[in-house]
Amino acid sequence: MWLLVVAVLLQGCGGAHARKQSYQFDSATNACRHQPASCAQAAGQEAVLPSAVRTFATAGGSAVAAVKLLDATSKQEVTKALEECANKARTQVILERFGGRIPTPDECRKPIGPDARAITLAMQLGEEMHRIALRCAAQKLEELRPGGFSIEPTYRYDRPADKTRWIAPEEIELLRRQGNLGELKGTLVPDVVLHAGDPLRAQAVFDFKFPCVDLTQSPPWRKYPAGHPFQGSTQNAMYQEALKVEFIFQISPWIGASL
Repeated sequence: MWLLVVAVLLQGCGGAHARKQSYQFDSATNACRHQPASCAQAAGQEAVLPSAVRTFATAGGSAVAAVKLLDATSKQEVTKALEECANKARTQVILERFGGRIPTPDECRKPIGPDARAITLAMQLGEEMHRIALRCAAQKLEELRPGGFSIEPTYRYDRPADKTRWIAPEEIELLRRQGNLGELKGTLVPDVVLHAGDPLRAQAVFDFKFPCVDLTQSPPWRKYPAGHPFQGSTQNAMYQEALKVEFIFQISPWIGASL
């Protein structure tokens, strides 16, 4: 059900542009934030990462008095850990689905099911890989930076006023139960944020990118489509503008971290 909702959202975001990006897939949570009006029907469904895990990863910030500084060494440790999570996710999903064989471009574009609006294999694989990678990230970061990270935090950015508000998982869960996820339209949801004990004190941002086919270089950052509050801007540009953070990376399997 949730994947079908995501498919509808992605088809509604950018038309031909969305089809060109059919080999890539951001998290279901991110897709929902882009066009969340359709997500109201997903009440009762979980996003890529269960809300309990997201809450735990974020709530740690208030429980730890001193968070490890993000120096060059700790940044390298975190980056390596997230790269391992991306590789693990792709290996596990591709091995399970294809016995280790890489899917072809035609297979990636193929819809799942007879419905013309059905998700593609690329979307389905991307959702599965995101789920595994985010769980892995939560486990590794709890050891490396207890209290200093958040998984899929949600931010409301008022661009004209240049003000950013963090939306607590409890508030998002309430909106979900009420069927009012449309109120989250235009919010920013990075996969992983390192911070100084407070999600608004961001120090680095990481987004997992899972192309369906193997790439030799990092995929481009997604650009927000027409009709979106941040239309024309890219994800990394908006993260930098809203969170005032210098270090913004995408993590792709085998390619690793890139700006």
